[in-house]
Amino acid sequence: MHILFVCIGIFIGITDNIYDQSFREGNDAYYKKDFQTAIQKYEKLVESGVEHPVLFYNLGNAYYHLGKKGLAIANYERALDLNPSFKPAQDNLNKVLNETKRKLALPEEPLWLKYLFIWHYGIHLRTTWKISFIFWLMGWSIIASFFWVSEKYRRSVLLIGVLMILFGSVFIVSGLVKINEVPLGVIIVSACSVHITPSENSPSRFELYEGDRVRVEREENDWTLISTVDNQIGWIKNNEIFIWKPPYRSLETTKILEQKVSS
Repeated sequence: MHILFVCIGIFIGITDNIYDQSFREGNDAYYKKDFQTAIQKYEKLVESGVEHPVLFYNLGNAYYHLGKKGLAIANYERALDLNPSFKPAQDNLNKVLNETKRKLALPEEPLWLKYLFIWHYGIHLRTTWKISFIFWLMGWSIIASFFWVSEKYRRSVLLIGVLMILFGSVFIVSGLVKINEVPLGVIIVSACSVHITPSENSPSRFELYEGDRVRVEREENDWTLISTVDNQIGWIKNNEIFIWKPPYRSLETTKILEQKVSS
């Protein structure tokens, strides 16, 4: 299968001319193989609060061309968070993951939670809220019509209205679960030691490598407590990991960007 590491030039959903211009400038730099400039342009959009699967896809491709597989993986994951059916991002993600040292699987939710909410995976948070709103609106509208329908239909109308509200409530719970999901991150340095406690003097428990994806249990000062798919847990430095789950983070300054590109 051919993997296409090229940027997509169509940015659907952005109406602000400033955003459109920054996106075009990023694409122009990308096509000129000036990937660092492209990254700076794309990251500025992320910093401005722009969230779009095409933006993250292009950003991932630019990082990949600079050999930064960890940051490439993070951005393909962000693209898929926003659009789970975005095939180019999924194809490129699989390709880059196959190039990592350990090919470590993505940590999953606990089995009980996964099976309880099996129906809500693959639905973006915004879509979940829209579905819940539609069901609630329909349910209460149907119930509101209770006194205007024939008496023989009232029981059916009430039942349908209650069912609609229940469906809406289920999607509200789904949205709350998504909001409170444990963040995920990816290692962005070639290798790092995972410590028992948040201290450089602490013994190392095991090693992680660029592209390894982990769960972020919590952050404490300059340290992050992580766990892996095989339930290993420990502390790493904040600058060794990039967290991709919402709220989406950007590389705040050009200096930080250059450090991560050149490290």
